[in-house]
Amino acid sequence: MVELDNLDIKILTHLQSNSRKSFQEIAKNCLTSVPTVKSRVDRLLELGIIRKFTIDMDNSKLGIAEAILLINAKPLAISRIAEELLRLEEVKELYVTSDSDAAIVSRVAGDMQRLLSIQDRINLADVNNIRIIAIKNASRKEATIPLASTSITLNCAYCDRKVTGDAVRKKFDDRDYFFCCNTCLGEFEKKYIKLLAKA
Repeated sequence: MVELDNLDIKILTHLQSNSRKSFQEIAKNCLTSVPTVKSRVDRLLELGIIRKFTIDMDNSKLGIAEAILLINAKPLAISRIAEELLRLEEVKELYVTSDSDAAIVSRVAGDMQRLLSIQDRINLADVNNIRIIAIKNASRKEATIPLASTSITLNCAYCDRKVTGDAVRKKFDDRDYFFCCNTCLGEFEKKYIKLLAKA
C-alpha cells in the first residue's frame, strides 16, 4: 500500500471536488508552491492513485438513459461475462459481488433500445438470471478519500494527533482543514475567529 501524507490528501481532495482546478489555485489553498503540487500530482499519476482526469456529466439532460444491469450466473462463468460486458461501450461501471443473487452489477448508459439489447450481445451460457432496471433519478454522492485506511496518515489541524477514523473537514477562507473530532474543529474555529478579529 502507498503511504500518503497530509499534502497528498489535500491535493486529492481538491482534485476530487473539481479536477479542473489549476495547480496555482490548489497550491494557494494548500499553502505550498505550484512546483510542489505539480510534482505531487505527477507522483500520484505514476503510482496509479490518480488514473485520469475526467468530467461528471448529467446524462439525463442529454437524453441518455441509464440503467442497472444485474446478472446472476454460475461461478465459473462470472469472469467471462464480466470481460464481455467490459468490451461494450454502454457499460460504464462493473462490479463483481460475492452475493449469490447478483454476481455482476453494472451501470450502463446509452440509448434504451441498445441497453435492452445487451443480453443479445453477450454469451448467456451459464446465466441464471439477467435484469435491466432503468434508473429514474440519479443522485451521486461526492467521492471521498478513505481516511480510515492504514495507508493514509492525516493529522488534526488543531491538536496535531493522527486521525484514526473519518476526518471532520471544514473550509476556512477557501482552504481545507481536517480535524479528528468536532471538538477540535470548534476550538480551531474559536481561535480562527479571534485571529480574524485582531487582523
